[in-house]
Amino acid sequence: MGRRKKKRMVESAPCAVFYKPQGIPMRDLESLVLSVEGLEALRLVDGERMQQVVAADRMGVSRPTLSRILGEARNTVATALFEGKAIRVDGGEYLLSSEPCCKRKRKRRCQMTDEMPDEMPVEMPDQGAPHGKTGPFDAEDHNTGE
Repeated sequence: MGRRKKKRMVESAPCAVFYKPQGIPMRDLESLVLSVEGLEALRLVDGERMQQVVAADRMGVSRPTLSRILGEARNTVATALFEGKAIRVDGGEYLLSSEPCCKRKRKRRCQMTDEMPDEMPVEMPDQGAPHGKTGPFDAEDHNTGE
């Protein structure tokens, strides 16, 4: 009998739990499961560019455990992208954090509640691109799944 898994700390519930390729009906798609802690590891390390040792501390796991979680999450996302599969965010051993981010980071004040200065420019999408898309590839023009 193995050791019980330690629950990982996750800052907040995912804002979306399902991602799929555009233009392919759900009935034709296979989906892969990305754990909630895998999504959190991706957010911290790849999204916020945090060092793994800091991200591991934030999630309450060792650095090797974070590295394993991150590797599995990256593999799931890469497989879904290259093989045209959907991603369902579900499951895992995690706890939603009850403390605000500033308490866990031992900050004096929460940086998440600071307002943006009035002089900060706001980036707007290219007005010529459909639906705010700015890249050279528009997936709507290349649908082959319907």
